[in-house]
Amino acid sequence: MRRKTIIHVSLIVTGVVLVASAGVVLIAATRPAMSVAARDLGAAELGEQTDPSASPQPSASASPGQSCGRLAFDKPSAASLRSSAKKAFAFYFPPFPVSIENKPPDADSYAKWQFTGNASGQYDLRDRPIARPARGGSWKQLDFETEIKQAIAIGLDGFIWEYHTHPTDQRWNQLPAMLAAVKAVDPGFSIMLSPDLPQGADSLPDGIISDVLKVKDEPALVRKDGAIVLAPFYPERKPASWWDAVGTSLAAQGVKTSLLPLFLDGSPESRGGEWNNSVLGYSRWGSAWAASAGSIPSHTAQAHNQGRIYMASLVFEDTRTNTGQFWEAGNSATLRATWEKAIAGGADWVYLRTWNDYQEAWTAPSQERGTSVGDVAAYYLAWFKKGSRPALKRDAVYYFHRSHHTGLPYDTSKQVKPMKLTMGDPITNDVELLGFVAAPGQLVITQGSEVQTKDVAEPGVVSFKVPLKAGTTPVFELRRGGTVLKVQSRTPIRSSIALQDWIYHGGGGTACV
Repeated sequence: MRRKTIIHVSLIVTGVVLVASAGVVLIAATRPAMSVAARDLGAAELGEQTDPSASPQPSASASPGQSCGRLAFDKPSAASLRSSAKKAFAFYFPPFPVSIENKPPDADSYAKWQFTGNASGQYDLRDRPIARPARGGSWKQLDFETEIKQAIAIGLDGFIWEYHTHPTDQRWNQLPAMLAAVKAVDPGFSIMLSPDLPQGADSLPDGIISDVLKVKDEPALVRKDGAIVLAPFYPERKPASWWDAVGTSLAAQGVKTSLLPLFLDGSPESRGGEWNNSVLGYSRWGSAWAASAGSIPSHTAQAHNQGRIYMASLVFEDTRTNTGQFWEAGNSATLRATWEKAIAGGADWVYLRTWNDYQEAWTAPSQERGTSVGDVAAYYLAWFKKGSRPALKRDAVYYFHRSHHTGLPYDTSKQVKPMKLTMGDPITNDVELLGFVAAPGQLVITQGSEVQTKDVAEPGVVSFKVPLKAGTTPVFELRRGGTVLKVQSRTPIRSSIALQDWIYHGGGGTACV
C-alpha cells in the first residue's frame, strides 16, 4: 500500500438478528462463518450482496408509537441531501473492492489475508467486505454498483477515487467500471479524482495530465464552478508550482481543473503562503483519536480566512495490524467527535477516511461491523447537510468493542509486528453501547453475571461504556418499562489469543430490519 512508510492517521453495522415479539426484541446469536447477513440495508441498497448461509430474517415491530425504519431517524432523500452546498465523500481504495477475483468467499484473497501474522509479507487483515458468492456477467461493475448503493444509503455524494498514474496500475484500470456503475445506479453520484504522484523526485506531471484528458468528458466527475476537482493525497511531495504546471497544461488543452489537496499534515495557515493561489481549498489526512478532532474548527476558519473552502477528514479508527501502528479511537468516540467538530466548525465538505482500506480504516459494510459505522455516520451526515440534528423517530442500539483486551499475551512466533500505540489518546478497553434513544429509558450492558445500567432522561444519542470482561459475550439493551431492544454481540471477548486483534467490532440497529 502507498502509505506504509508514512506515520499518519486515516475510517459502520448491524451484526445481530433482531426479532420482536410483544415489544421485546430477542436475538439470534449464531454467526455465519464467512460473512454478516445482509440484513441492514434493503435488497435494493445492498445490490443483491447477501449471505447465502444466513437464515431468513424475520420481520420486527417498533416500540409503541414508533414507526418502522432501518435507521433511528428518517433519512432525507438523496435529492434533498444533494441540494445542500455541503458535500460528503468517502475515500475509495481500489485494491480492496468487494471481491478481488470473483471466487467463493472461503477461497478468495480476503480469506487468505485474514490473521496471517504478516509472516509471509502478505496482508494481515482483521476484517473484509461482506462476502458474496461468485457471480457471472460484469462482476466488477456489479460489485461497484453494490458499493454505490451502500454509499447512497448513508447519504454520501460520491467517492474520492485514488489511483496511480501508470498504464498497468489496476487502480486506474478499474475506474471505467466504477464510472459505468455510477451511470447504471444513479448519475447523481459523483467521483472525485485523486491522482497519486509518479515515483521519483524528478517525476514529470505527464501521466496525471494524460489520465485527466482520458476521462475529461465523464459527467460523474466532481466539478466546482465547471472545473474538474483533483484531490491528490500527500501532494506536498511536490511544490505548488509543480501542480500549477499540471493545471496550466490541462487548461491549454481546454480542461479546467481545481486542486483540493489532501495534505499529509499541516494547517491552511502554515500551507497558505505557498499554496493559497493554487488551490480551491484545503484538507488533510488528519489524525485518528477523539481529542485530535479539535483542530477541525480552527483549520476550517484558517481556510475561510484565506478565501478557500475546507474539507474535513472524518474517521472511525485507524488500526494497522501489518505494521503494528495503532491510534486509540475510544470505540465510536473518534467518529462522533470528528463529525461534531466538522459540523460545529462550519466545514464546507467532508470525507470519510476511508471507505474500504481494510489495512487502516474503513466505513463500508463489513464482516466484523456490518453497517454499524455507516448507520452512525448517516445520522451525522444528515445533520451536517441539513443544519440541525435529525429527530429520532425510533430507537436504535449499536455496540462497539474489541474481541480481547489489548494487554492479552499473544504468540510472538506467529505475529511479526506487535501492536503499539503510535500517539494520541491513551488505550482503553471498554465495551460501548451507543444508543439512539427516542424517549427516556435505561441502557443496560450485561457481561456474564455483571449488569451495569445508565438512565437516559431525554431523547438523544447516548454513549455508555464499561470495561470489557474476558470470557463473556456482551448483551446490550434499551429498557423502557420492559425491554425495548436487546442485542447480543456477535464478537465474544476472548481470554486467550494467538494473534492480536485490536480493531473495534460492531453491530446493532433498530427493531425494524
